[in-house]
Amino acid sequence: MKKNEAERVALVTGGARKLGASVCRHLAGQGYRVVINYRTSRAKAEALAEKIRGRGGQAMPCQADVTRERDVRRMIDRVKRSFGRLDVLINNVGDYLEKPLARVSTKEWEVIIQSNLTSAFLCSKEALPLMRKKKEGRIVMIGYAPAGKLAASPRCAVYHLAKTGALILAKSMAVEEAPHGITVNMISPGTIFNSVKKPSGTASDYIPAGRFCRYADLLGMLDYLLSEEAAYVTGGHFVVSGGYAI
Repeated sequence: MKKNEAERVALVTGGARKLGASVCRHLAGQGYRVVINYRTSRAKAEALAEKIRGRGGQAMPCQADVTRERDVRRMIDRVKRSFGRLDVLINNVGDYLEKPLARVSTKEWEVIIQSNLTSAFLCSKEALPLMRKKKEGRIVMIGYAPAGKLAASPRCAVYHLAKTGALILAKSMAVEEAPHGITVNMISPGTIFNSVKKPSGTASDYIPAGRFCRYADLLGMLDYLLSEEAAYVTGGHFVVSGGYAI
C-alpha cells in the first residue's frame, strides 16, 4: 500500500487476543487506523484499543460474530460510517478442532466450517465494495501450513477442510478481484508457540528450524503483502512454518 496514505484503515477479525491482537498492534504502529473485531472479548478489545491510543495510534473495537451475515454487514457499515474506506482486511478468526471424524458431531462440524471458511467469505464479500471504490485493497487470510496439501489429515480433517476451502476462496477471489486492484493472499503458520495443541512439546521433534513459530515471523510476511512491492502478488499461499508441513 502507498506509504503516504496516513488515513489507511485495517480490519482484523478476532483482533482482541493472541495473533489477532499482535497484528492489530503491529498495523497501528505502521500508521493504520485499526478496527479490532471481537465476538465476546469486549474487555480485551477495549484494553487493546486503549493501549494503541496510548502509543499515539488509532483503534476502534467492533463487536460482531463474523459467522453471521447480519453481524458482518453491521460491522462493515460501521467501518464505512466511521472512516469511509477500508484498505486491509485480515481474516484471522478460526476455531480449532482435533478429533477423529467418527466422533465429530454435526454441531462441531458447523462451528469449524463457519468460523474458518464462512467468516472469511462473508467478511471478504462485504469488504469488496469499499475496496473497489478506491480500486485498491488487500485481503489476507490466516491459514494453516498443510492447507495446500490434498492429503489425509487424521484427527484434524474438519479444520484442514475448512482451511483448504479458505485457500481456494482466496485464490478464486484473487483472480476475480485483480482487475479492481485488490490482492488476496493466505499466510499459513506452522505451530505457533502458544498453540493450544502441538504434535510435540519439543519443536525440534518435527520442525526442521527447531523452534515454534513466533508472531514476528508472520508479521514480516504480512508487511510484504501489504507493501507497494507486492501490488502484483495475488492468489499466493505463503507458508511460514520453519520447514514443517511443506
